Amino acid sequence: MNFDRIAHHYERIESIVFGKDLQRIRCSHMETFLDAESILLLGDGDGRFLKALLDSGCSAKIICVDSSQRMLKLAESLTKDSKHNVRFVFSKIEDYDLPDSFIPDVIGAHFFLDCFREDEILVILGRISGWCKEHTKLVISDFSIPEKRGFTRVIAKLLVWKMIVFFRTFTGISAYNLPKIGQLLSEMSYKCLKKETLRNGFICSWIWQL
Repeated sequence: MNFDRIAHHYERIESIVFGKDLQRIRCSHMETFLDAESILLLGDGDGRFLKALLDSGCSAKIICVDSSQRMLKLAESLTKDSKHNVRFVFSKIEDYDLPDSFIPDVIGAHFFLDCFREDEILVILGRISGWCKEHTKLVISDFSIPEKRGFTRVIAKLLVWKMIVFFRTFTGISAYNLPKIGQLLSEMSYKCLKKETLRNGFICSWIWQL
């Protein structure tokens, strides 16, 4: 999986399809991030959430891990004027080892886990669980097919199919369908503390804790 090919076009593509809704949902739990002293961001992409976080007055130590060098460069460029303690790491999440001295209060993964198959997500969540302490909160933003049958559900399923085809073609994501992230987390004994949604439940952000 590599987002280098579309890195410079990602924000425009997102805006065309979703307007500002994805950024709204990324920022829907901003208060949780602002309360943290240490934050780990996984697959945060071009840095728009990071910039919003820093602009909101965040003073935490932050590590951003992404497997796209171009996305990381965009994030660094977007936040270059910031004097905050941010470390950018080029690595696949599967290969990344969090420093023992860094204990995250919050781990953020916005529209990241849906790039993987469910068996891969279980491995990733296993690694994340190893980094979590009793107080650590996991903030995940992603898509979810609305449960209520009707036009909204049909449109959501069609849009998900188109997105998966697009990202499999241009970035090489391994996902063939939308993973049931909430179900996977619940099965791993995570508890959902809070949930925000947009577009009738299609766009979601959760706060989880072990």
